[in-house]
Amino acid sequence: MRGMRYHPTDIENSVLRCHKNVCECAVFTWTNLLVVVVELDGKESEALDLVPLVTNVVLEEHYLIVGVVVMVDPGVIPINSKGEKQRMHLRDGFLADQLDPIYVAYNM
Repeated sequence: MRGMRYHPTDIENSVLRCHKNVCECAVFTWTNLLVVVVELDGKESEALDLVPLVTNVVLEEHYLIVGVVVMVDPGVIPINSKGEKQRMHLRDGFLADQLDPIYVAYNM
């Protein structure tokens, strides 16, 4: 993004630390936007409150603006048999509107 290289795991680790109810997350790009998918282990009503926490931690620690935050239930982020996140499958599901999100925030 913006001519810089970012490791998804660095951004994901920052998001995981931002709140106790974030149980998993994954990031990918869509056009020029950074998309953060967050698995929420808590009340669905907390989803809206977590969006600013997610966007702020990414901005403060990585100097990146989040384009889309997608809050989902636990288990939505695909994991392969080796325990690795399958970000491209997640991206495909996002683009096909198959994630069944709790909440989606666009910052475009």
